Amino acid sequence: MKKYFVLTMMLMVCLMGQAQERVTLPRFFADGMVLQRDAKIPVWGKGLAGSQVIVTLNGKTGKTKVLPDGTWKVYLPKMKAGGPYTLTVTQKTSLSNATERLDTKVNNVLIGDVFLCSGQSNMELPIRRCMDVVGDMVKDYSNDQIRYLKFPHQFNYVRPNDDVQCLPWQDITPQNCGEVSGICYFMARELQKKYGVPIGIINSAVGGTQVQAWMPREVLATFAGYDKELAKPKYHQVNWVDSVRRAENRAGREWEGKMSASDTIMGKWRAEGYDFGTWQTVDMFSNWSQGKNGSYWFHTSLDVPAALAGQKAVLRFGAMKDADTIFVNGQYVGNTTYEYPPRVYTVKEGVLRAGKNDIVVHLMSQSGRPNFTNGKLYQLEVGNQVFPIGQQLQMAVGCTMPRKPASTYFVDTPTGLYNAMIAPLQDFPVKGMLWYQGESNLGNADNYADFLEAMVASWRKQFKKDFPVVIMQLPGYMSHHEQPVETGWTQIRHQQYLAAQHIDKAALAPTLDTGESNDIHPQDKKTAGQRAAQQMSRLAYGDNSVICRVAMPVSARLVQPGRCQVLFPQAPSLQVKGARISGVAILVNGRYQWAEATLVNPNTLEISLPEGVTSTTIRYCWDDYPNPTLFSTDGIETVPVPQFQIEMQ
Repeated sequence: MKKYFVLTMMLMVCLMGQAQERVTLPRFFADGMVLQRDAKIPVWGKGLAGSQVIVTLNGKTGKTKVLPDGTWKVYLPKMKAGGPYTLTVTQKTSLSNATERLDTKVNNVLIGDVFLCSGQSNMELPIRRCMDVVGDMVKDYSNDQIRYLKFPHQFNYVRPNDDVQCLPWQDITPQNCGEVSGICYFMARELQKKYGVPIGIINSAVGGTQVQAWMPREVLATFAGYDKELAKPKYHQVNWVDSVRRAENRAGREWEGKMSASDTIMGKWRAEGYDFGTWQTVDMFSNWSQGKNGSYWFHTSLDVPAALAGQKAVLRFGAMKDADTIFVNGQYVGNTTYEYPPRVYTVKEGVLRAGKNDIVVHLMSQSGRPNFTNGKLYQLEVGNQVFPIGQQLQMAVGCTMPRKPASTYFVDTPTGLYNAMIAPLQDFPVKGMLWYQGESNLGNADNYADFLEAMVASWRKQFKKDFPVVIMQLPGYMSHHEQPVETGWTQIRHQQYLAAQHIDKAALAPTLDTGESNDIHPQDKKTAGQRAAQQMSRLAYGDNSVICRVAMPVSARLVQPGRCQVLFPQAPSLQVKGARISGVAILVNGRYQWAEATLVNPNTLEISLPEGVTSTTIRYCWDDYPNPTLFSTDGIETVPVPQFQIEMQ
């Protein structure tokens, strides 16, 4: 009898412990969040099986019971824009004729318009990386009607997650905007100003990722070859990542240890009276490494007037491949672990001295050809004075090394990001979606539009809404070519153009004129964000004003021998920037060649054809770093005509 009494008491203690568990919500249901107006609002989470859950918001209530698997979900009715409100979730449990009320609250909730923003690094690129261009635009701007949520990098190849890690929701202030995505920031500012409702941004983006990483397994499996890919162990073994990561980390540490042990300069240059004159003089933009990886040291010096000695300063050292650590007068000022970010380091007070100041750069090359990026800023800024850094540097080779053992970029694996960063959102309603991705698909661009179309369809199915989609067409980057070219960059732009035509309720936002030839991450995210807002205004808000439309060609026809006309919609009007239209090419005898083009009216582009050509393919701005000359306009603002290809009928 005692045995059964003890077991009963243990069971009661266990049940009482369960009854004290609070009902839970997904992590992104958090203070400061924005919920979509004019849409049923799903609220879900976990609780004690069999208990009742009551959800209350803005005077509206929904009730349900927790299922045997511990999950629950209710839908609140549609609501107008407003707030702030408090979302309250109450769990009622009955145990031994006693009722427990366990509350969870989400404070400062706004009802407005929510936008899902996804893609790769240009979607992630934070304001702090764009300050040279947008600094004056953000320094005094605050808006508590814009709320921003960022999902950190996370992945799962095996199955969809039921929750997602996230940072706190934040409104916009000069103090906290540094980590906010630049393009999201300016799109949200534009939309909030225009429509006067709260704007929520969910940024679920990961740099360096292909579109396949954002697709569900069952959708990706419909594409040729992916049945074999998805049969690999990593898609079925939960410990696969850990085992690979341990082995790769060990190999990486061994490589780094060998480099440090072999470095003949490390530590020695700090010695009092060290003679940098023994180092070789090189042009920083020459092939000083002969393509070899390893540890390289560079030295230069700048003379600073006595009046500026000891003052705080900013050191700009361009960008370089791969990692760097920089010292001024022997004092560490900053480091960066990969090639893309501009090196902008703060030199603290007391470091600069009157007269000669030594700058030492330790560059660590892991793969590819080490280099400094030409065209970037290399200078020391003290107060209002700028001290340029010359191209001639003193260099010493610490050691050369074989290429560092490759490590798996785990987030860029098919299905992984969808499972961890999209699936957990379930059917959380959004007003629209912004997509900025494609750079990582340069090597397999042929069916990118098909992948993107299938991805959007699967997301819409999950969210139970055909939300509008704005696709950012890649900006200019790398080289401008004197002759027509075919590159991965131009192919991706074309695939984005096709996707915008094939996907219902989709639009292209061109950024041909916002790029930087020497930076895959252009800083002008204001223009990009405004272009995204223009297209979102048309698709999500029904704004049919002229400037909200991108001029896409609708047809091309032979009007008489030697003359072809490309027709654009009646609005917006086209205009030419510069002396003439450039960048128009036609296909003749299997090769593309430049063609003369003129505007014969605000909506018609006329192209001169060689004798005997009666059918051809026409391309515009088909170059990595084109010079766009054809723009659509409402008389005030202008938007470049996107890169396009059209068949003459």
